[in-house]
Amino acid sequence: MWTLFASLHENGTSLGGIMFDDIGPNHRQGTAIFEDAFIKVPPAGELSPVAWVRRMRFWTAVHEIGHSFNLAHSWQKALVDNGHGPWINLANEPEARSFMNYPFNVAGGQSAFFANFAFRFSDNELLFLRHAPGKFVQHGNAIWFDHHGFEQAAVSPEPALQLELRVHRPDNTFAFLEPVDVEMKLTNISDEPVLVPDTCLQDTDGMTIVVKRQRDDARQQRSFARLCLKSVKVVLAPGQSMYGTVPVSAGLDGWNVDEPGRYLVQMALHLDGEDLVSNPLALKVDPPMDRAVEKLAQDYFSDDVARVLAFGGTQVLTGANDVLEEVAATLAGQAPARHAQVALGRPYTIDYKLIVPDFSEALSGAGDGSGGPTARIEVQAADPARAKAYLDSALLEEPEAAAEALGHIRYKQEVDRFADTLAEQGDPEAAADTLATLQTTLEARNVRPSVVAEVAARQEAYSRAVR
Repeated sequence: MWTLFASLHENGTSLGGIMFDDIGPNHRQGTAIFEDAFIKVPPAGELSPVAWVRRMRFWTAVHEIGHSFNLAHSWQKALVDNGHGPWINLANEPEARSFMNYPFNVAGGQSAFFANFAFRFSDNELLFLRHAPGKFVQHGNAIWFDHHGFEQAAVSPEPALQLELRVHRPDNTFAFLEPVDVEMKLTNISDEPVLVPDTCLQDTDGMTIVVKRQRDDARQQRSFARLCLKSVKVVLAPGQSMYGTVPVSAGLDGWNVDEPGRYLVQMALHLDGEDLVSNPLALKVDPPMDRAVEKLAQDYFSDDVARVLAFGGTQVLTGANDVLEEVAATLAGQAPARHAQVALGRPYTIDYKLIVPDFSEALSGAGDGSGGPTARIEVQAADPARAKAYLDSALLEEPEAAAEALGHIRYKQEVDRFADTLAEQGDPEAAADTLATLQTTLEARNVRPSVVAEVAARQEAYSRAVR
């Protein structure tokens, strides 16, 4: 069987070049070049656009042929993936003027690359082609470690912005049943200010997110909700960054992270006709602790639980809440329990509106004439005491562990929301204490001083209300 590893880019355009992979052992078997792709669009201001297109077509063809001989990208020679590689103990050559490098990856971008590009492979690559054992060079003989997931993206030859995916834990390891939230960092890497939409890291319609488990097919993460956002342009100064988080565990197509093992997450952010492709982020999910957790997983990995976690809680999907209660009890103090407690507690921080069907009129023949039930809206008042029981345990009793589990951005959002709820319910002193815990925790984790200062200002405002 043959498969084509292609990007899940939403506009369906073709790749510049790809490799055919045998779906079983993942061997490189051939090369295909598509001219109707990013390589046909010269950058704005290019003085010789026709020559640029011809050069990029030639570069792409030789680049993909190089892959068919098992040549890695210049910056990936030393990569070890799923136990495979490095091939001949080659060192990375991120600045190499080689067919196997990306012109826009080197310092100075595409113009610097082609200024002294000799249209050749590097010396080490030529040694590999000429002297490596036959099985490493022969098409389809050596197991490969990489594919071209986002190479159809409309990447600028000299991008002004850089997108980084990361998680705030040393080894990127998650517990079994722990939802995976990934932090996005968008940085201006140019020498000039750049205008970007202030909602670009919230609008999932502008993102293509791919999650791939080791030895499984790649899956696209599609959010349960589409947000209606009004954005304004904000200025990112040189070196300045903006941040956001995105859940990748589950979405409209089901669960993406539901088994122990190793995963890769990568994202393309679509901004003003340009694609910003992130680093591939490697994650690991530990095996379940015991049989009880394995059994719990059968109920946990459901669509209802995924939706409750994604939307931050519910008072309606009681079956999912029962599962989350069991997670909180079985794994008390651990990361999955903290996520469960947040989802269980948040609905009680606000007045909750429910649409309740009324079947009595339909049965009596009254109603709206459709023969079906009518409906009314009921409001269930916030229950601060019940919310506090869940959220104190999830967020404040062990704040360092909570920040580790939720990540800095999500942890701050949840504590901020909880503090506002306490103040709205007439307890500004508890709100101030809550923000004091947040401030101390973020300082200890070396979060940006501007973020800590913002928390300190809000904490002081609630403290003044007490005085």
